[in-house]
Amino acid sequence: MKVRIKKHLKKFLSYTPDSVDYKIRLNANELPFDETANLLSKINDGNLSVQLKKNSINRYPDPSYSNLLSKIAKKHKISTARIVLSNGSDELILNLVMSLTGKTSRVLTFDPTFSMYEILSQVINVKCNKILLDKNFDIPLNTTLKKIKNYDPDIIFIASPNNPTANSFSKDKILKIIEESNGLVVVDEAYADYSQVSFVNYLSKYKNLAIMKTMSKVGFASLRVGYLLAHKDIINVINKVRLPYNLSTLSSIIAQDFFDNQKKYKNDIDKIIKERERIFLKLRSYEKLEVYHSDSNFIFIKFNRSKALYKYLLDRNINIKIFSNSSLKNYFRITIGTPRENNLILSCIKNFIYHK
Repeated sequence: MKVRIKKHLKKFLSYTPDSVDYKIRLNANELPFDETANLLSKINDGNLSVQLKKNSINRYPDPSYSNLLSKIAKKHKISTARIVLSNGSDELILNLVMSLTGKTSRVLTFDPTFSMYEILSQVINVKCNKILLDKNFDIPLNTTLKKIKNYDPDIIFIASPNNPTANSFSKDKILKIIEESNGLVVVDEAYADYSQVSFVNYLSKYKNLAIMKTMSKVGFASLRVGYLLAHKDIINVINKVRLPYNLSTLSSIIAQDFFDNQKKYKNDIDKIIKERERIFLKLRSYEKLEVYHSDSNFIFIKFNRSKALYKYLLDRNINIKIFSNSSLKNYFRITIGTPRENNLILSCIKNFIYHK
């Protein structure tokens, strides 16, 4: 039998996650603090246990996810009618592109940025146009506004702070893009907990603004929990295509701990920010490295021997992120780990630069 693949997928290259078979994993922008034992113990005691008894593993999840939604709503001071949950940000991107590209079938984003905007647009056979960031990895506003006028994109994806460049885009530029766009502007705030800027307060002003959040970068990557904040009309459309029971019972229950214990998790995030500043200053002192300012939980670095450094670190059981994109061949990205992990990679990088 010949496989009847859709024509637009014949040359499609899917996203390939990095291997996890390394002792020190500084490649995926995860929080390094393991709360597994603590979180599992909470499932056996208290309110989380009560919820699990009501929604046992042999049953489908509560489709309303009311407990988690109410906690998210409280944190962001927003109605639950303006929130939709997802199985990670990837599902949100897919649902957005499937349901809200009904006029021009065009998506607009930037380069470099999170690859899944383009990949998932290709899956749905929607045109994804990319605008090259300027030399400071910021949005070229005039070019962007011209593209918006020419293309009238149904959706614009803006990751701020941006992955992989780690910087936040200019706030005024993003607001101008929202004001000039007829389609939906999705600000991806996956790393906003590590920065000083969020657009949540602008949701009441702009109906065409949506904000994407994920719990993957604040200690819950394995749960695959994401959510969108937007006008209720947008949420209603997403709910039309959202798969039923798209979050597991365990994921929706465990995720609540983040919203119940904000002070604890804020302390963990502050630790990462403090380490990020320490590592930034240290790396900047090494010759031949061009180290960029970060508003995220990782650092973006230019180095003309990045591929050789990557292999050198793999041999020492340390995984960092390098890029297949030809324009980023001389760049790499380091997730901020524990102080011990950070000290080790600093030592390895120093040894590679000065002795290899």
